[in-house]
Amino acid sequence: MTQLKREEPKKINFADLDGFLKIAPIIGLAVLAYLQTLFPSKAEFKEIQQQLIQMDKKITEMAVIQRTVGNNSSDIHQLEDRMRLIEVELARHNAATNRKKTVTN
Repeated sequence: MTQLKREEPKKINFADLDGFLKIAPIIGLAVLAYLQTLFPSKAEFKEIQQQLIQMDKKITEMAVIQRTVGNNSSDIHQLEDRMRLIEVELARHNAATNRKKTVTN
């Protein structure tokens, strides 16, 4: 029968550590460079902030304009209602005037 040999776990020796320490700074710099691409620079951040402020101003302006348009359309509807009432009153007045003319003739 064959005996299974137990392999002992490899110990980390100085050569392995030396090789890792030669590569680690390069990996670290690559990770830092990648992370810097994920976030905007200070100048880009300021530019984005200014754009957001301008957009906020425009949105506020649009809300004010929309409110004004809503008020104006409400006023127009009220004017239309008043004009209809005046037209009805005018028609009644004309009808009454015509009746009086026909009665007197």
